[in-house]
Amino acid sequence: MAIDLTGVSVLVTRASHQAENLCRLIAVAGGEPVRFPVTEITSLPLADAAVAAALEQVPMVDIVIFVSSNAVQFALDLLELRGLSLPSGVQVLAVGSGTARQLTARGIAVSAVPARCYNSEGLLQLPQLQQVSGRAVLIASGQGGRAHLGDSLRARGAQVIQLPCYRRSPSRRVDNKVLARWQEGGIDLVVITSASTADHMLALLGEDAGALLSRTAIAAVSTRVADHCRALGCTGPILVARQASDPALVEVIGEWGNAPVATTAQFDEEDSDR
Repeated sequence: MAIDLTGVSVLVTRASHQAENLCRLIAVAGGEPVRFPVTEITSLPLADAAVAAALEQVPMVDIVIFVSSNAVQFALDLLELRGLSLPSGVQVLAVGSGTARQLTARGIAVSAVPARCYNSEGLLQLPQLQQVSGRAVLIASGQGGRAHLGDSLRARGAQVIQLPCYRRSPSRRVDNKVLARWQEGGIDLVVITSASTADHMLALLGEDAGALLSRTAIAAVSTRVADHCRALGCTGPILVARQASDPALVEVIGEWGNAPVATTAQFDEEDSDR
């Protein structure tokens, strides 16, 4: 059954360079995507101590895990700047299909992708990560990302090398036209793809946050992100996508749009937008 978002205005809060696919899918379904980036994503420099330490160990790694599309872009750029490449025979794991496509586009063969859960838990179920004692595993991720994956692999005996390759920070500008439209009731739903996105949005909205988020539905990519929104004081309806993907977000928005009396649609998935 085709998804119908006719008449639904969706605030897309992703960083500008990540928003296009979701906006396209919303528009194809008849909805109106409204771009409102609340996060800026920038590369960490080669001179950063954690980056330099991780790059020194790249030649010895057995497994490399990319936890997001951003990790692919920024980690591979750092490797190129340093004149490095991944070792021959290394196993490359991607958190989801979008991340895998980014790797393939950069000429990197992907060894495995989780079948359904596009998150740390899904990665930890892969056969390649069951017997890792004594193996060197490099995790390419954002600065200050979730620690569960690395901690779990260390518990399995792996030598974990963290490569923080980008940072997320709140956008320095607010689109006042979009904000005014939202204040006037012209936004139906907000997409939140990570806990940091929620933090940055509330920081940008300031004293307006409570009023806006009490009357606007939220579509979150995971139960964890939904819980984080609740903890921040978001009191409106919160929908949770079945998995952390753009099609799943559009699907759950469509379900809400066709049954607006519902307040929450909970499904078993967690975010991978790190």
